[in-house]
Amino acid sequence: MTRPDFVKLTDEQVQARKRRNVAIALGLVGFIVLVFIVTVPNLPRNTPARKAAEAAAAATLERADPALPALEAPVAEPAR
Repeated sequence: MTRPDFVKLTDEQVQARKRRNVAIALGLVGFIVLVFIVTVPNLPRNTPARKAAEAAAAATLERADPALPALEAPVAEPAR
């Protein structure tokens, strides 16, 4: 089996490839940081809506079949 002939890059091309790889890596890290910064502050925003949906679901289950065991009451979160 013969080995294929690979293209030999010049030092300038290798340096350009390294700079390009660093730029891509920094862009990816920047995007991850941006998504984190946008997501984390929005996490608590949905808490009241989730609690209301859970309460509505529990009430619906109670009306649908009163013989079903009662769902546990949601745990209240401490006030901030």
